[in-house]
Amino acid sequence: MHRPGRRRRGDSATMPSPRRRRRGAALCATLIVSAPAAAAFQSSPRQPSPTPACVTRRRPRSFDTSFDWTRAYTLQSDGESTERVPTLSIHSLLEEGRVDDAVAELRGAGGEVPPSTYHAVIEACSAGGVEPKRSKKNPTRNDEDRIETAAELLGAMEGATAHAHEIVISGYARRGRWQEASQTLTALEDASPDANPSLNAYQTVLQEFAKANQFNQMNNLLTKMRRNRIRPSVYTYNSLLKICASDRTPRWKEALSLLSQCQREPGVDPDLITYTTAMKACARGRQAGKALELFRAAKDLGMELDVYCYTTAMDACAKTRRWKKALSLLDEMKGEGIEPNDVTYGVAVAACGNGGQWERALELLEQMRAMKLRINTITYNSAIAALSKAARVESKQHLGDADTNVLWQKALDLIKSMERENVRRDSFTFSSAISTCGAAGRWEEAVDLIRQMKTDGIRPNRVAYTSAISACANSKQWEPAFELFQEMKSEGLTPDLVAYNALIGAGMAAERHVEVFDLWLEMCGNERISPDIVTLTEVIATLDGAMGRINRERVDKVFVEAVSRGLILRKDSLDTSWEVDLSHMSFPIARAACRYIFRQLAERHGEGKDGEVKDLSLITGASRMREYVREVLRDELKPGVFCIVPKMEQGTLLVKEKMLMQFIQGQGEQ
Repeated sequence: MHRPGRRRRGDSATMPSPRRRRRGAALCATLIVSAPAAAAFQSSPRQPSPTPACVTRRRPRSFDTSFDWTRAYTLQSDGESTERVPTLSIHSLLEEGRVDDAVAELRGAGGEVPPSTYHAVIEACSAGGVEPKRSKKNPTRNDEDRIETAAELLGAMEGATAHAHEIVISGYARRGRWQEASQTLTALEDASPDANPSLNAYQTVLQEFAKANQFNQMNNLLTKMRRNRIRPSVYTYNSLLKICASDRTPRWKEALSLLSQCQREPGVDPDLITYTTAMKACARGRQAGKALELFRAAKDLGMELDVYCYTTAMDACAKTRRWKKALSLLDEMKGEGIEPNDVTYGVAVAACGNGGQWERALELLEQMRAMKLRINTITYNSAIAALSKAARVESKQHLGDADTNVLWQKALDLIKSMERENVRRDSFTFSSAISTCGAAGRWEEAVDLIRQMKTDGIRPNRVAYTSAISACANSKQWEPAFELFQEMKSEGLTPDLVAYNALIGAGMAAERHVEVFDLWLEMCGNERISPDIVTLTEVIATLDGAMGRINRERVDKVFVEAVSRGLILRKDSLDTSWEVDLSHMSFPIARAACRYIFRQLAERHGEGKDGEVKDLSLITGASRMREYVREVLRDELKPGVFCIVPKMEQGTLLVKEKMLMQFIQGQGEQ
């Protein structure tokens, strides 16, 4: 009869306590030795010979400090003294993080090594084990990658197990080395006819194929799995769809192909996650129509749609400016009893912002506040971007007065709300607000926002500086624009073409012809930036408006550089030596073009490059340009050139051959 408080044999209570187990493990670790220690003990005079088989020297009850217990050993039943593989020693090294020492111990071990020991060392190498810190005299690399060591141990392992192969496959996958992961899987399949990789091993390689955009190999492996009677699961397809939906490059076509395979796979039923992830891939590819088709398909299948499915469908609409459909889905999910979350409202705000519906965007923000939903940075940025977009549209269409424009004030109010609610403000937040102020002509507020960014510890980026410079330029404020431009360069930011054009525009408005010409030369000397037709138009307009021979020479120099860069009078255009189209040019550029064309004709004829002189046709269009060009030819060229307007071509000025010869001869007399 069992008495309470006493332990019976076979009870769990008879198991040694944790303390005793730790002491026993330490004793066993002491009794197990390496090959050199066993050999030294065999040659010791203390060692009796022969030793009975299956005898294990044990530690006596009374501890003898003169005895070297690390030389204890175990003998095989055949009577020949051998060593036992130091399994516990290897595991102890791994626990201490001494992976390289564990690898060396494993390589030097004789006899049979348990597969579990190989598994532990290979897994430590595949995971990139870290060596303990060493002294300065003996430094070591703590971040050494040992995946190749893991592959080497796998090859040295006798009868390598499927688990060992899968450990190495996972190690290669974590490093993005899909080729080696695929090769290791193939080696496992070819190891023996009975080799049967697990579904997890196949899924790992499939995911690496998808991440590397190797979709042909991914489909081939799926086919191979079916041939080997290993069926992909719904998780397999969902994980691959997730990669397609998360890729920077839209992979919506591959996602739809995977969905189609999942639908045809025997025993596999796509779930709501499958459809939602495929919808997300279509949304990233701006395929709103296909995303909405999948949404309707999931609904027709009777699936219980959730907030994530609705939000994904709305996101597809937001990316394609279908704001009405996005708001319709928002109302629909409310009617179905599905409560929208902060992400859902953020997507709705973005949809209104992309569609230019800034009023609706602000209304949604108020609804979020009423529902006590947290408004994050992305949602606020979407609303401010909607205001910026609307401000730019009004500025281009000249709608309203800049002083009565309320968009910039609302943008500043949103920034203040973010500060009150402790919502992080980033460079995009300020850049959009600066752009809103700039479009409304509020250059002082734009400059203040740059200063506020620095106060908040946010380094203004190129977009923020460019927006502020544009704000100053729109208000004809040269000094603050030039100051911001220099500040931008001092902080290591290279101004882009937009920044240069904005500053040149400010210089044109302020009639700073010298500074504008210097900016042109600076751009031409910069290998990273090349002026465009906007730059050329503003520079020549600025210099053309200044008086004096020097400025005219500067105009001619700028025009020659523009022709050499292909900005004007391109060689691949319809223009020829005897027919030039001036109708698309501004007046100052057409004026410079006339001087350039006639100067080039005189130089080519003088050098003998043109054998004969023909009639010259200048296409101006039947507009003010025709009379303007006629005045330039008559009053500015020396000697003056007179032209006629053909009766059948009212948009053309024709300079006859005789008049051209008189001009060319006149150049030789000067």
